Amino acid sequence: MEDLMSSTHSLAKIGACLLTAGTLSLATMAHAQTLPVAGAAASTTLTGTVTVVNVEKRLLTIKTEDGRFEVLRVPPEVTRLDQIKIGNTLTVTQTKLVLIDLVKGVEAAGIGIEKDSAMIRDPGSKPSGAIVDTVTLKGVVESVDQDASTVTIRGPQQVRTFEVEDPALLNSVVPGDGVTVTYATIIDGGVTFE
Repeated sequence: MEDLMSSTHSLAKIGACLLTAGTLSLATMAHAQTLPVAGAAASTTLTGTVTVVNVEKRLLTIKTEDGRFEVLRVPPEVTRLDQIKIGNTLTVTQTKLVLIDLVKGVEAAGIGIEKDSAMIRDPGSKPSGAIVDTVTLKGVVESVDQDASTVTIRGPQQVRTFEVEDPALLNSVVPGDGVTVTYATIIDGGVTFE
């Protein structure tokens, strides 16, 4: 998933991977439709003084507190770019998160991919708001191996086997159960006028 507002240098330094491909924690559940099973999030913030505003090319350059210059691409959804001036302070926070759900019984999710994007604008006088991009992957449990503590899931593009931290958590997981993994990137930004 491409960052919506990213630095040509390093705004997207989100450090750690949110979901380790080899570990999937499944919670025990009885007769539930959809239950959150696992989740993780990581955020990074970039703050600096605006030094260049290029409305035509939709670029901003800011100088951070440590003296670095960061060039940011501004997506078309940001409608008040022309209100940002040299000397304003810009703060952008990028949060990436993942949520894993297990769907039991007839409500089990099919296999597929869904994408969504939304712009949430703060109604105040200064430019601020958030852009939320989500990708949801849906898969089906193919098999459960209690002895090896693994579960095999067929997703939209491949079949993968995941290790489970606690084998007892697999007691209620059966072939045919649905697994939904939602990845979201939230870019939240605001300008402070000087």
